[in-house]
Amino acid sequence: MAPQSLKNKKLPPGVEIHGGYLRIGFNFRNKRYKESLGLEANKQNIKYAAGLRATIVHEIKLGTFEYGKHFPNSKHAAGTATKITLKKAISEHLEEKTLVNYRSSVTRKEIALRGFCEFHGPNRLTESIDIRSLKQYQKDLVKGLSGTTVNNHITSVNHFLSWLHEMGYTEVDLSKTLKKVKENKRVATPYSLDEIEKALAVCNVLQHKNLIVLAVHTGLRTGEIAALAWEDVDLENNTLLIRRSAYPDRGFKGTKSDKSRVVDLMPPAVEALKLQIALTLNEQFPAKDYQVELPDYTFETQSLRFVFNPKAVRSQKGSDHNYYGHRAIHRIWQSACKKAQIEYREPYQLRHTYASWLITYSNINLSYLAAQMGHADVTMIAKIYGKWLKQANKHESERAWKELESAKERAKTTSDK
Repeated sequence: MAPQSLKNKKLPPGVEIHGGYLRIGFNFRNKRYKESLGLEANKQNIKYAAGLRATIVHEIKLGTFEYGKHFPNSKHAAGTATKITLKKAISEHLEEKTLVNYRSSVTRKEIALRGFCEFHGPNRLTESIDIRSLKQYQKDLVKGLSGTTVNNHITSVNHFLSWLHEMGYTEVDLSKTLKKVKENKRVATPYSLDEIEKALAVCNVLQHKNLIVLAVHTGLRTGEIAALAWEDVDLENNTLLIRRSAYPDRGFKGTKSDKSRVVDLMPPAVEALKLQIALTLNEQFPAKDYQVELPDYTFETQSLRFVFNPKAVRSQKGSDHNYYGHRAIHRIWQSACKKAQIEYREPYQLRHTYASWLITYSNINLSYLAAQMGHADVTMIAKIYGKWLKQANKHESERAWKELESAKERAKTTSDK
């Protein structure tokens, strides 16, 4: 029983007397817990109990509360997840991912999880993450970011949450909590024949001109153009072997699909490569060894001479690299657009230009086009270039009708004779 002097005294919030001993109550993980302190009810111990409860409530708010630390003998401390801070868990997760993912993929995960960690706090315990905090994180995430970027972040975070549960760092699997948002459709804005002609007409640097011609007549990705080497060029059969891509921040990896592909060269691309021979396929630029990250997450040493070498251009003699970076290719195309007074769209639109031209102006087999561009099947072709496919189908229908009319006319003429 409580001492007579304390019977009418108001106790601090969350502190109560039970069986003559002090007990504190607090909310944790949406449940109400009560723990006896084993202390007799007196003024000094009541003050201690109030302070302890305030500390626990503060830790719960920060996400650093460890049940077993304060109440090691409590039944509620048993069976809880392994204690680990969010910062440490993310570091462990990313270290594991470096063994099974391309560097670019790990970098995207790192960016997403860095924001997740900043929102929750690096010292927050993983077991304290709950649905409420995740919902608030998503509300904060969508501010100022595109739907695609938001979904990329959510994918990385969900994988991390699933991993936390698998590792025993959380009792509940929260990887289904965050939902993806609606994305704007990917829009292709290819250049017209006239726009490309204008850009090429004002391009005074031969290497830059050759690069643009090759891009618009092969549909190569920016990283594939940067990583293209003479060892990949077969001018006897007019083909390219696309087997690597350059990272935006330098370095090389396999292609986006993890498979090499053979690209057939149109006459303008063949001519551009022949002109490029004099610029970069010579003794001035011998082959050098480069480490290329492979799909099985190992590295292969490849001896390469790059088709487009910035050191071959007088104004770029001081370049530290023998191949162009993504930003350099952007600048080359941006300069051409500015001089030609045409609207600038990123160099990736040259890839879209290649596809839209073939669909619009030729009776291209879509499976062949998908293979040329490095797509697994025609699904992406139909998704991105649906507008041009409809136009092409209409033109094809008109052509078929004209052919049928001609056949009818020929048949009528024959019967009249």
